[in-house]
Amino acid sequence: METVNEATVILPDAGGAAAEAARGPVVLGPGQTQGAHVIMVSAMPAGDLGPPLHLHPSTDEAFYIAEGEMTFQLGDREVVAGAGAFVFVPRRMVHTARNSGPGPVRGLILLSPGGAEHIFQLVETP
Repeated sequence: METVNEATVILPDAGGAAAEAARGPVVLGPGQTQGAHVIMVSAMPAGDLGPPLHLHPSTDEAFYIAEGEMTFQLGDREVVAGAGAFVFVPRRMVHTARNSGPGPVRGLILLSPGGAEHIFQLVETP
């Protein structure tokens, strides 16, 4: 991550998606987005099952898939999202996501608003 005249530039890792997954997400916090968002640029390794079923009571969450495939559980439905897909999850919606493709997933997660506490509430499965 680099700052150029107050703009933030994140370039891909020279080692590719696998190196990005091993490194962990690059996070721009509310201080860098004037409180508007928290942004994570990251990669998820193949086979990653993602977080347990959960919701966020006061933050919206959006996902952009640049490479790979993720399966989202959104309420009682599953949606497969490949490269170029965008998924917006409004606050209080029960959801999770997993890497359902053969390789790493690269993408971006946006949380809004950035100044709100991003509470993660687990949801029991029936």
